[in-house]
Amino acid sequence: MSASTFAQELATRLIGSEQYGVLLGTLQSKGVIQTLHRKPDDAPIDPDDLAKLLYCAEVFVQTEDEKLHRQAQEIAIQTLLVSNFDGSEAPRERALSLLTELENFPGLKFVEQSIVKSKPSLLALINRRVSETLNTVDFGGELRALTAYQRRVWDSLPNTKAAVISAPTSAGKSFLVVEHLCRKAEQSEKFVAAYVTPTRALLSEVHLKVQARLQDLPGVRVSAIPTLEDEQTHPKQIFILTQERLSTLLSIAPSDLAFDLLVVDEAQNIADDSRGMILQDCLERIAARSNRTQVIMLAPGAIGMSDVAKTFGISDLDTLSTQLSPVQQNRIVLTKVHRKPKVISLAVIGRGAVRHKLGEVELGDSLNDAKSRLARVALEFGGDGGSLLYETGPREAEKAAEYLVELLKAQGVRPSEGPLEELSKFIKEHVHPEYQLAEMVRYGVAFHYGRMPSLLREAIETAFKQDSGGIKYLVCTTTLAQGVNLPARNVFIDTPKYGQGKPLNPALLWNFAGRAGRLSQDVVGNVFLLDYEKWDSSPMDDFVPFTVKSATADTLQTLGPRITAALTDGVLPKASTVDPTPGLVRSGAGLMVAHAARKDIGAYLQGVMGSTPSEDVEALAVAASTAYEHINLPDHILADNWTIDPFGLKRLYDNLLEKIEEGRIAELLPVNPKEADSGFYEAIFGRIVTQVNNESWKFGALAGRLAVEWMKGIPYPEMLGRWISRRRTSEEKAAAQAIEEGKTPAKPKTVDALIRDAFDLIEETVRFEFVQLGKAYRDLLLQALRKTGNEELVPKVFDFALALELGISSKIGAAYVELGLSRIAASALERLSPTDGPLTAMEARKLLRELNVAEAKLSPIIVSELRRLGLIEAELQVSDAV
Repeated sequence: MSASTFAQELATRLIGSEQYGVLLGTLQSKGVIQTLHRKPDDAPIDPDDLAKLLYCAEVFVQTEDEKLHRQAQEIAIQTLLVSNFDGSEAPRERALSLLTELENFPGLKFVEQSIVKSKPSLLALINRRVSETLNTVDFGGELRALTAYQRRVWDSLPNTKAAVISAPTSAGKSFLVVEHLCRKAEQSEKFVAAYVTPTRALLSEVHLKVQARLQDLPGVRVSAIPTLEDEQTHPKQIFILTQERLSTLLSIAPSDLAFDLLVVDEAQNIADDSRGMILQDCLERIAARSNRTQVIMLAPGAIGMSDVAKTFGISDLDTLSTQLSPVQQNRIVLTKVHRKPKVISLAVIGRGAVRHKLGEVELGDSLNDAKSRLARVALEFGGDGGSLLYETGPREAEKAAEYLVELLKAQGVRPSEGPLEELSKFIKEHVHPEYQLAEMVRYGVAFHYGRMPSLLREAIETAFKQDSGGIKYLVCTTTLAQGVNLPARNVFIDTPKYGQGKPLNPALLWNFAGRAGRLSQDVVGNVFLLDYEKWDSSPMDDFVPFTVKSATADTLQTLGPRITAALTDGVLPKASTVDPTPGLVRSGAGLMVAHAARKDIGAYLQGVMGSTPSEDVEALAVAASTAYEHINLPDHILADNWTIDPFGLKRLYDNLLEKIEEGRIAELLPVNPKEADSGFYEAIFGRIVTQVNNESWKFGALAGRLAVEWMKGIPYPEMLGRWISRRRTSEEKAAAQAIEEGKTPAKPKTVDALIRDAFDLIEETVRFEFVQLGKAYRDLLLQALRKTGNEELVPKVFDFALALELGISSKIGAAYVELGLSRIAASALERLSPTDGPLTAMEARKLLRELNVAEAKLSPIIVSELRRLGLIEAELQVSDAV
């Protein structure tokens, strides 16, 4: 019998013992109490009980069972917490040895630096240093000791053709993949890679890391813009893109452009309805270009990726997975005690979802007000380290942050000076002077959601990551569950829902909770579940992975008959904000016409529709082919713009031909928005939404005004000021109308609500819907110009879809965005730049190297962004620019 087999059998007997469960629960309880800012009364653990648990853990690590390794690690970490105050060296050394055996070297390093000073025996010290050395890798000149899982992934990356890396949020997986990408770029003469992220927030984070890592590598281009550069100038091109931007890149790239590496972060989003369909289409198109592309997918705990991969051509997918996080995450249930409004009961969720009571704590204020309860609890238990609070949406996040500030003021907390004062000043100067966030941050409180300007969001994240003097309480939405690296000591959750009471995917909730605990900065994090026993479900009792499926396959298999009917009728259902089904039918229909244009509709449907009856598959193929022939647009237009109603594309194209024949061609030609006459783009957007989506011309014109200001690169304060002024005028007119009709006027919206509306319109309409519609409009217009003998006008057609995406229309501004700078920074630098340049990213980089930052009087927040990207001298201090 092998040692591991014997250990497994012994471990099975140990964990099956009733005494083991009782002792483990006791240790968990006492360890968790030591991490709390407000601690219930407690007594020390019995040394004999601790010794028994350590013996069990030492058996567990000799097995190959990851679940036992997780228990061994928890015993080790909780031992370090409870034995840190009684002078007991033996338990601590045994716990540290366990972390060594588990190869959790980031945790071990943190413990030795911050919790206990190790005094190992010579043999233990040798074992620890040898193991650590074997797990140490040089990353860009910095030596890092990896966990066992990280080492396994790192060793596998160079040799795998396709892999899914599935691990908890705090496992440090994306760091490895970014380094792998950068090394391949360094080692290759020619290199093309794409790193796909679901959100612009995560895009910005990855772009910054790659840009900073490769800033001195000649011939490399790191871009978040879907445009191609000359291969002679940039033989190495790395694109950090959302799936929509990647789709745009593929539509303009030559057919022989092959990717050496494709990374898909948060790959579970391939199941995300229409956006998941866009992602899969990109993967299929890239796979069709070359069979040598290395594909790496990242997911925070996911099952089903192998089956999904087969739907886009990957039959042999390596799975590199773990559920072992290097950070211990405690799930703590908080329950208000009946008839004791200031008393709260605490319990930790243990093995098998058993609750182990920690005790009760009397708080300073009553918890009877349910609306402010989350904020009150966060203030009481979030005193150590940063705290993240989950809220169901942007408006709710703002309100919770407002409660926090009010409570802090009531406690006598004074506004902070220093970095937070600078952050407040930045918000007033670069977002809006009346935005309440500017005042909140001075109290160490902020809110965070995906539609905020990227530099503001990043500045908040940076302030939150500060060890001292930064933001202590950050209220977030589910955006944070989309991979943004923002860990905290404490996470507070009081609902399993999002939006207007919709149930949240339990896997997404676990992903958010996974922010508790920081790799290399902590070994423990607390997830506080408020009123958990009153939730409609108990999603945090046991880990729930993402069950991944193909949104494309699911849509075609479940909605195939409806898609067939829509294509046959030539009318697609109107998209709905309440019901996703019409949107899926629209996307499915567009995708089918695209495959008809690609001449592979039959084979494609056979591959994705599984066991669907053959007559249904044939009917869908016939409907798609018939619609394709009826629409009669060029193949590339239908194939590259399938997210748009194909019948709407035909209507718009016919309208363009009609206007050209009428001699109104000047009305149709997009120009740089800075040179456009008043109302010009509003008319274009009105024409697009009317012809394509059968929407009101007024909607296109209304959103078009904001879109024009956005494209021009107008600073947020000015743009938002105009928006608020227009909305106030509309409110006044509506109020006057209500009074005239004998009705009570609606209450005017707050400035924050109007700003939030503007952010929503920018992100949802301007930067998403209008970008796709704008690209389609340009493609159709170019085709119409060529067909009518106006080819000489083709070079004059301005790419306003790209300007909509970037929020800037000049080559100078685009050059700064190319370097990874935010729109806010690019706009500020554009005003400082000479009128004749820089026109390329290389010229922009050179200009920034020569820039006198102090004389430029840039915000310290912008200076910090420049420094993080390596665009100015690293030793420059923020204070130098004040």
